[in-house]
Amino acid sequence: MKTFSQFLEDDLDEAVKRKVVIRGGKRKIKFKSDRAGYKVDGNKREVKISASDKVKMSLRNKKSARKRKGKVAISNTRRARSMAKRTGT
Repeated sequence: MKTFSQFLEDDLDEAVKRKVVIRGGKRKIKFKSDRAGYKVDGNKREVKISASDKVKMSLRNKKSARKRKGKVAISNTRRARSMAKRTGT
């Protein structure tokens, strides 16, 4: 069992971070948790990501990766062609 001070030492290094992002031409502050497996809810509190959310994220990421895979080859070909024009090889 940890003492209260040990608990605070271990837990205080993780926090809700603020990040300024541009959305629609306006500055917006986005809150992000640096704790693995947690997200920030509407009240700016860290909450554990539920199992159903994790499954949805996993499916979404797989779908995105599949779509991205087809476009990466085309981008690489175009990048190579562009570099060849620049360097003259």
